[in-house]
Amino acid sequence: MANYIFGKVKRKQNMFRVIETETEIYEIAQLNLSGVDYNPATLIEDEELYQLTDFSTTDFILDFLQNDLDTVNHDQITKADLKKLSFICTVQADLYFFQIINSSFYISKKWFSIDELTLEADKPIITINPFADAIYDRQSDTLYFKKLTAAQKIFKGMDQLYKIATEDETQAFLDRDFLDVGANFVVRNVTIPNRKRIALVNDTLNNLSSDEKQAIYDYTNEYGKVTYQNGKFKIESDDDLKFVLWGIQQRFYTTHIGGEKRIANSVISI
Repeated sequence: MANYIFGKVKRKQNMFRVIETETEIYEIAQLNLSGVDYNPATLIEDEELYQLTDFSTTDFILDFLQNDLDTVNHDQITKADLKKLSFICTVQADLYFFQIINSSFYISKKWFSIDELTLEADKPIITINPFADAIYDRQSDTLYFKKLTAAQKIFKGMDQLYKIATEDETQAFLDRDFLDVGANFVVRNVTIPNRKRIALVNDTLNNLSSDEKQAIYDYTNEYGKVTYQNGKFKIESDDDLKFVLWGIQQRFYTTHIGGEKRIANSVISI
């Protein structure tokens, strides 16, 4: 079965044909596509992947993935455009392997083949990573990726999955009635990690009843990292804010054996 490599050229909309080959580019038999549903609060292990199911229904899907593959609909890339690639896509059966291309993947040095022992010059090459930045399984309609920062360079708009609270949203959070914010702690003191947490917990708080909110405050206070008086957490620093945000995310827990209080670095629903 033929395998194909297509390329996206900077400032051009269409995908171009690069190579058609019978050689297997990625070892599909060794591939274990099993992902964890993407959640900004979830950190994955080195061998794990995030996944987005029903990917074709999202706003991030490329036109290239929505239509049946027909190579005649794609022009052959020119040598000049090969130097302007933003990413390539290798198609093997129903799997689409995406790799971002930057200057580190272009090799223009002199080199020689181990098999032929002949020196080559003026023959620049583009290297292919053993593992792609993103993999789309068309059969299951699922996108797999390791890093959102990489995937969003290919699928524009995916950064919406990891929102950062705006200055107005951050101020609105600091003005909530369960916080007593010190005069010296203002919006510009809130770091990017805490702005990301604020964007996440806003939806959580908006979906809680008054009783559930109070239960969250009591739970956070139980771990005693921030002063809690008269129904308000005293916020004097970015660390104070971080502990309250962790509490809203219910990241604190106590071990059954030993009763040790801990903070969960990552959360996966089971």
